[in-house]
Amino acid sequence: MKEKLVDYLKALVEIPSVIGNEKEIADFVHSFSRKYYPEKNIVRHNNSLIVFDDFDKSKKTLALVGHLDTVPGDNEYTGKIIDGSLYGLGASDMKGGLAVMMGLMDYFSGKEKRFNLIYVFYEKEEGPYVDNGLEPLLSDFDIIQKADLAVALEPTNNKVQVGCLGTLHASIIFEGKRAHSARPWQGENAIHKAADFLKRLADFGIHEYEFEGMKYLEVMNATMVEFSGGRNIIPDRFVINVNYRFAPGKTIEQAKKDVLELVNKEAKVEFTDLCPSGNVCLYNPVLSELIEKFKLPVEAKQAWTDVARLSLYEIDAVNFGPGDPAQAHQRNEHISLNNLFENFNIFQRFIKI
Repeated sequence: MKEKLVDYLKALVEIPSVIGNEKEIADFVHSFSRKYYPEKNIVRHNNSLIVFDDFDKSKKTLALVGHLDTVPGDNEYTGKIIDGSLYGLGASDMKGGLAVMMGLMDYFSGKEKRFNLIYVFYEKEEGPYVDNGLEPLLSDFDIIQKADLAVALEPTNNKVQVGCLGTLHASIIFEGKRAHSARPWQGENAIHKAADFLKRLADFGIHEYEFEGMKYLEVMNATMVEFSGGRNIIPDRFVINVNYRFAPGKTIEQAKKDVLELVNKEAKVEFTDLCPSGNVCLYNPVLSELIEKFKLPVEAKQAWTDVARLSLYEIDAVNFGPGDPAQAHQRNEHISLNNLFENFNIFQRFIKI
């Protein structure tokens, strides 16, 4: 299977699939799935797919979940193997995981399995929460909800990462009065008005937050700004985009309150993107067996993934994939082939009777 896994991954990274342009890669995965499953076992919704076994009620059900899209980026070595790593945009995040899913579909064709398997390939994960392609698969169909455990093959270096941070974006809007920069006393500088808030934001630091025995790090940062005017104008408007990453166990309403308290009524606040945190499901018996059987390291997920969205639908879910989180969204992104093979072998041995 090693050669097949490499071939699958090469094919995937050679198909451009920057968010919003997933049709070609969805068509490729759809065509691949038809080799192993009849059309009645394949759901296609826009550029997302659910491929599933006929359900045997005597077996538990395992869902394997992966997004088809990548962020924009450059890679000078697409499809090349250098020092044991395969290069390509999305190789770690998360086409390596997709290659494992395709390899499992291939390997278990015609073979008995311990689990009913559901494969979920979806679009638009790398963009706004409301546009995410997993949502209609969950809201319009009831297939994924049959899973006793869902595994998102996001990059984790073959560690089980439980839960995930919630994330929100907020526009902090400071308003002043426009004037000529030679006569600033005739106006009110909206940028200067943000000084105290920016100091508090810079001092926010890292907040450790423990939930279900796991330690998460909450952080809040300014990530973008916009302003009105030009170089010789006192601006009457200054907007700071704040991104807050908050721990499991904290609701979106609580996270919004944290931001409002930091702003201290000094500016208007508009919340623009709200993504919940993910549940920590270490109690799940399928997950416990996976961890114990392969002595897998377990850690908190210090990022947002669709484990959070699955949690909203009361589906126990974790992150466990072959990619390296440090490679995600990097120039000349790559993935260790040994990691790829190890991840496939763990799933193959776990699913096999």
